[in-house]
Amino acid sequence: MINAIIIEDDKNNIEVLRALLEKFCPEVSVTGSALTAGDGVQLIKANQPDLIFLDVELGNETGFDVIKNFPSAAFKIIFTTAHEQYAFKAIKASCIEYLLKPVNYRELQEAVKKFASQKNLSVNQKKIEVLLDNLGNTNSAFNKLAIPTSDGYAFLNASEIMYCQADLNYTLIHTSKNERLVSSKNLKEFEELLSAPVFFRCHKSYIINLNYIKKFNRADSVVYMTNETAIDIAVRKKEEFLKLFEKF
Repeated sequence: MINAIIIEDDKNNIEVLRALLEKFCPEVSVTGSALTAGDGVQLIKANQPDLIFLDVELGNETGFDVIKNFPSAAFKIIFTTAHEQYAFKAIKASCIEYLLKPVNYRELQEAVKKFASQKNLSVNQKKIEVLLDNLGNTNSAFNKLAIPTSDGYAFLNASEIMYCQADLNYTLIHTSKNERLVSSKNLKEFEELLSAPVFFRCHKSYIINLNYIKKFNRADSVVYMTNETAIDIAVRKKEEFLKLFEKF
């Protein structure tokens, strides 16, 4: 049985989620709930849960105020949120599970299933570290990313990414350390996470880090990266690229 608690500032939302769990996820036992960040912290300490359903917005506080109290958390988190805002993108960058409100029971089942399959506590702690680090930024760029791979997760500083290359529904991540990672995220997802002006979607198949451009051949619309890889700049992107690069 999975020992779970719900931290959510709306009593009705708590009851709805509790009912969905009872009906569609009987392996989850909800042992308590809290309406505020402070009460949530105390509830976690008292219950030692396996899983927390944590609302992003808790009145004048946030769910992140809760987890800052547990830097070496022994629990896992499924965030709930009604808004696709910067904090939502930070959650995606850390690969922590989330549910958009109103909660869909199939998505709830899938999130609980993923929770049950993730046994490595150190990976969970690393995801929380990535999340808190990114939330500490004063701008919209993310310093770190949790990248899902075929055998788990890779944790990278965004500055290490030289370029991303589409490979059907996967993405090849090429790093400054001459590593190549295969991620199950598609290129569009990385485009949402890797911010301009450092990163630029120069082609339908590539996102490049401008810091690793060695030279640009204007006649052929080709950039050469520091590892000598030649990457095309799409015709429709050339003007935008030139303006961005001049500013950069």
